Amino acid sequence: MQYADRSFPHRWHLELTGSSELAAQVLLAFYLALVVASLTAVELAAGIALHPSWSAMLGTAVSLCLLPLFAFANFGFGYLVGVAFTGMVVGFVWLSYFTSSRYDPAIVRWSTLASLLAFLVPILVQNWRAPRMFRIKTKTMDICVKALLVVAVLLLLLNYRYGFALVGLQAAAQLRSGIAQPTFLSYTTNNVIYAVLPFAFAFYAQRGSRLLAAASLLLIPCFYPALLNKTVLFAAIWLPFIFLTFRSFEPKQATVISLGAPLALGLLLHATLPAGNPIAHSVFGYANERMFAIPSIAIDYYADFFAVHPKTHFCQINVIRMIFGCPYSEQLSVIFAGRYGVGNLNASLFATEGIASTGLIWLPLVMFMCGLMLSIGNSCSRHLSPLMIATSSPLALLALLNVPLSTTLLSNGLFLLFLLWYLCPGEQDEKRYYSEQPNRSAADFRADCIVEGVPVHCRRDGVIDAIVDGRVVAFENWVDFFKFLRQ
Repeated sequence: MQYADRSFPHRWHLELTGSSELAAQVLLAFYLALVVASLTAVELAAGIALHPSWSAMLGTAVSLCLLPLFAFANFGFGYLVGVAFTGMVVGFVWLSYFTSSRYDPAIVRWSTLASLLAFLVPILVQNWRAPRMFRIKTKTMDICVKALLVVAVLLLLLNYRYGFALVGLQAAAQLRSGIAQPTFLSYTTNNVIYAVLPFAFAFYAQRGSRLLAAASLLLIPCFYPALLNKTVLFAAIWLPFIFLTFRSFEPKQATVISLGAPLALGLLLHATLPAGNPIAHSVFGYANERMFAIPSIAIDYYADFFAVHPKTHFCQINVIRMIFGCPYSEQLSVIFAGRYGVGNLNASLFATEGIASTGLIWLPLVMFMCGLMLSIGNSCSRHLSPLMIATSSPLALLALLNVPLSTTLLSNGLFLLFLLWYLCPGEQDEKRYYSEQPNRSAADFRADCIVEGVPVHCRRDGVIDAIVDGRVVAFENWVDFFKFLRQ
């Protein structure tokens, strides 16, 4: 019997992509509105009266023009960063309509929006797959990750030697400044907490190794008595939530849900529970204020300070400070703590590498370069699943929103995370695209059609049977079948 030779377009995939993309766009718009509402609640809770106007609402809504960029982008590390930074900048734009700072709000507002566009273009568009010079087998990677877990335990014990305090969150804020650790130990510990342990949790959770995944996760809050850092406590809840979210939703939708859920929960508790309730105070204070409001407020403070003070010209980087000097003898976080009374205020790359280092004129160009640098994460993780990328990167993403890019890359483990992604075997590295069907004979095979010379039969459950070298083999879906044909 002769069969027509025809190929099958990926029509199911395109239809699903269209509907899920619309849902992702709606969720993203809702998330930006939630950021504005949360920031308003934070300001009101701090005793700062905001009087929303139509000009503020319409001016902030201009940022929605950037949403088509996310519609055409593929999911990756850059998509996660892009959504988080868009929320941060939109929050600042909203605040700029009520500021009493010394900068020109309109100029800073439009410069920041233009810089956000320049930042998003490379980080969303650049997804070139990094050539993998060598590939590590899953068993070898498993041994490496276990070795890193042993290193994490040793570091934990070493940290305990320099201080151990089981205290509440309020007492921790007062005692944290008194912690003194060697610089190398501090850098190594941050790399383990922000990169190694989240990666290990994602690596084992995705593969169903519950015991090792739980061990990797629980090691993070174990650092709390030594560091007195709220982030390590929050990570024990946030990482499993992100893992479950990305297992349940399409990646773009899961991105917005994973960022918006803490905001929504904090707002709900703040609005419904009595004032002074410890649960509402902790969740609202950390999620709504520390995670999302402070990065936007920091841009306002930096724009105000550097409107009348000399720029740093990147002297926050120690190497540049040693070679070229710096107009400031103290760290900017210390200077801002004394001037604005907000504690040691670090800030994201928009404020530090951008406004503080070069000013508003060069801000879009600097942000484009920062976006291009961060897009390396897209290339290093291109072979990994969205679940793996999202679950291993939230703490590094949180660091990007709160400290300079140079600090995040080196001190907070982002460069190490890129390296782990690059080395980690992907789903297809040790997985065959098809399985042989030894109980089925090619003589009894009933083909529905021929695709590029290969007789094919499609089962009702979507599995694709084909004749390959005289044997009947089964492919899980059409995608795997066409991958096999391209080999």
